[in-house]
Amino acid sequence: MNKFEDERGIIEDLKVGKDWSVTYISFKKGAVRGNHYHKETTQVDTILSGSFLCKTDKGSQEVFKNQIVSHLPNEHHAYLALEDSEMVSMCFGKRIGENYEEDTFRLTEKEKLL
Repeated sequence: MNKFEDERGIIEDLKVGKDWSVTYISFKKGAVRGNHYHKETTQVDTILSGSFLCKTDKGSQEVFKNQIVSHLPNEHHAYLALEDSEMVSMCFGKRIGENYEEDTFRLTEKEKLL
């Protein structure tokens, strides 16, 4: 399984299929993740603990434990952890496992949401 850790927390693939994945993501308070979009992947995030500001190109909302947030292809999205937090991210499409970067398009400094 793939695992990445930095000052923001951990990203770890739990299960990767042919065109889907389940990934655990932890955030330390104040951490920002995202500021990208996927052209061929739908991302469905379930909040396990904590709270976030979720910002997309369509608006923003606070999300809390047990809430689900979906991002369709081409939707710009980013998360700011309002406290130490965790989520499980399910992806359906091209952006999975070793192919993460193939369908992750980072926003420019001017485009960044957070």
